[in-house]
Amino acid sequence: MDVYRLAIENDPAYKAARFSHEASKETLSQAWAAFQPTISAEGIYTNTDQKILSSDNTVYGQGSASFPTTEYSVSLIQPLFNMSSLSNLFRAKARVKAADMGMEAARQDLIVRVTKAYLGGLAARDRLALAKTEEASVEMHYELASGKYKMGLTPKTDYLDAKARMAEVRANRIAAESVQDDALQALREVTGMPAGDLAGLRVDLPLKNPEPNDIEAWISAAVKQNPTLEAQRQAVEAARQEYKRQLAGHYPMLNFEAGYTYNETEGTLFGGGSEVETTDILLRLNVPIFEGGIVRSRSREAYNLYLAAIQEQERQLRALQKETRAAYYGVADAMERATALREAVEAQELVVQAKQDGYKSGLFTLLAVLDSQRDLTLVRQDYATARYDYVANSLRLKKAVGTLAQSDIEIVQGWLEDGK
Repeated sequence: MDVYRLAIENDPAYKAARFSHEASKETLSQAWAAFQPTISAEGIYTNTDQKILSSDNTVYGQGSASFPTTEYSVSLIQPLFNMSSLSNLFRAKARVKAADMGMEAARQDLIVRVTKAYLGGLAARDRLALAKTEEASVEMHYELASGKYKMGLTPKTDYLDAKARMAEVRANRIAAESVQDDALQALREVTGMPAGDLAGLRVDLPLKNPEPNDIEAWISAAVKQNPTLEAQRQAVEAARQEYKRQLAGHYPMLNFEAGYTYNETEGTLFGGGSEVETTDILLRLNVPIFEGGIVRSRSREAYNLYLAAIQEQERQLRALQKETRAAYYGVADAMERATALREAVEAQELVVQAKQDGYKSGLFTLLAVLDSQRDLTLVRQDYATARYDYVANSLRLKKAVGTLAQSDIEIVQGWLEDGK
């Protein structure tokens, strides 16, 4: 839960999705704006100097004047019919719905990524512990073989074998340290800060089959509820409306317009000034006839993008069905492996005890004891890995059907050794 809370605040991918979600809401406001009236005001002050250079009119054959003119106007335009704006409104609604689903998908994806990184950290820690345990055991064997070789109690081949094995386990330990560092960095990638101590999974992890225990029911639920797929459905609808919007370039547009203009001129070249008020009220109908073929071109472009969106939806549908099936059988497989490996751990513990007793009586060599201890550590690691896979696939399955929530993180929290 600590890692998840930090990820909510600091994960760049999740925060980017959140900001994109907020930005997408504005597309609907912008679409509605096309249906609202547009009001504008303008003011003009002009100072005019005029001089007659020549004129056929004998009355005004010569003369000059200088006078100011003040003019201001207010205009209003109210769209009455615009098919393009209507299609754009439906397109914006679909995009907002897609963004809502995308945000939900990002939240569920964060839960999976946090869990994957956390379990990856546990697995890397297990691997390092195995490497250190094996290194300590082999080092003890190497020292014993080296001492016997120096006293002439063992052949050189035994000493060289122990030395080679010592070099191998050291290399394994160095590799395990690198893997653990990489796993901790993966946690830091989502939290933005170094990871602390990680609590391990309890040995008595409750293992249950998915409910309902029917793969087709899970696939059906995923197809209906998965937020990523639903976001793509809305993307298809947005693409369809965009195609209609481009086709609307052939439709007429009807606006109601009103304007008021006040003009005051304090003089003219021919004497006297004027003060004029003008009010205009009109209906403006614009009928597109030909625009160089750009409407047809844009329509073809939008139609092909619409078809591409449909194919992307089909791709995501098939991928989702595959992912759901893999997660469902992954849960069952992990359960079976965990059950079998738990029995293997118990059996291997008896083997180690028997070989330790046999070594004391001279029946087994120390190397045989060390091998049995290493085998026990390996099977314990495999058992832990099976339980990690069970947790990961359980969350992946819920993500596939769109029901993954913070409560599932709380459940996993209760499965930890110090979970509360």
